[in-house]
Amino acid sequence: MGNKTNLPSATRRLFLRRSLLALGAIAAAPAMTTQAIAKTADSASALSSLSVLSQEEYRILTVVGDTVVPRGGAFNLGALDIDLATRIDSYLDPDDAPMLQGLRGALMFLEHKAPALAKMEGTFSALPAPQREGLLLALRDTGGDATAVYAALRGLCTFYFYTHEHAWPGVGYDGPLVKRGRPVYPQVEA
Repeated sequence: MGNKTNLPSATRRLFLRRSLLALGAIAAAPAMTTQAIAKTADSASALSSLSVLSQEEYRILTVVGDTVVPRGGAFNLGALDIDLATRIDSYLDPDDAPMLQGLRGALMFLEHKAPALAKMEGTFSALPAPQREGLLLALRDTGGDATAVYAALRGLCTFYFYTHEHAWPGVGYDGPLVKRGRPVYPQVEA
């Protein structure tokens, strides 16, 4: 499955402590249809390779990632180009129940409750891209639990996007020194 990176305990506490509102959304969230999942998911292979996220969580996280890091934003590469949701799934610890509960709550809150709080019809993932971006910015500026959900999901997406080697050229990073090999220094005459 690859190396797991444990998130700092402060991040886990942030998901837990500040996402209590989001956790309540799990029970109230209606189930998504298979057709809706298939429309958003990039490929069947991505869905079959999930180790922690459900298909619905993957679908929502895919849309969140695309909203936070769209193609043609800061540079041409976007979250969809690296299948960010699958990348995040591969690093989640299936034994960290509090972290997963917080993440799931944040996703359900964003998908089902946040649009209603902003007086928008439908779900987050069904909104056009400009409205999704506007909703995220509104959550950022609201304060409290809504801002915590925004910050946690944005932080998760940007961390795993910008640490992907395909994103490095876009930010001018040529990779870790150990991957580049031994540098060649010019000979200096004494």
